[in-house]
Amino acid sequence: MTHEHQPTPEKQPPAPEPKPETPERERDPDRIPRIYVASLADYVNGRLHGTWIDATIGAEAIHQQIQAMLATSKEPAAEEWAIHDYENFGPLRLGEYESIEYVAAVAEQIDQYGEAFAAWLDYTSLDQADWGSFEESYLGEFNEVTDYVQRLIDDLGYEKLLDDTLPATIRPYIRIALAAMAEDLHQSGDIFSLDTDDGTVYVFTSHW
Repeated sequence: MTHEHQPTPEKQPPAPEPKPETPERERDPDRIPRIYVASLADYVNGRLHGTWIDATIGAEAIHQQIQAMLATSKEPAAEEWAIHDYENFGPLRLGEYESIEYVAAVAEQIDQYGEAFAAWLDYTSLDQADWGSFEESYLGEFNEVTDYVQRLIDDLGYEKLLDDTLPATIRPYIRIALAAMAEDLHQSGDIFSLDTDDGTVYVFTSHW
């Protein structure tokens, strides 16, 4: 994303602290993370035998569905399987032999927080023990990073401060340089942003 170049102010903007609580998400059936698991015995013999599985049902239930799929194979020794496809995992990439426990854990987080979690995990590559920091890091989804900056300014009361201190004849001509402030927040490492497929951005704080 390009940013309009403006002079850097003498003082660095404050670290992004205010943010709303994570809202309750409505569960969209079309956005649920799923995996397609196939029987390898069938695959090597030129047949496609597998099943799509809701990855949010938990590792044990996923394993049960895999075994049920293998049990219906026409191959006498259908025991091995692989993940041949998946959807709604955002930018994350799953291997054919990815751990089901890992897949289920990621899917649970995506189901709770949306694809913002997938984008964050793909960018940070954090271990599962550190996934709890997502809530502290996530600042929201915006049309532009400058929209986040505007919200930050509003939360900190800067616009009201200008309203209260500047003459009414001058106030309309005074604007906070949103693009410059966004650039400074990026450059200082206070925030980072990740583009979404629909053209919006996820914004995160680097301080958690």
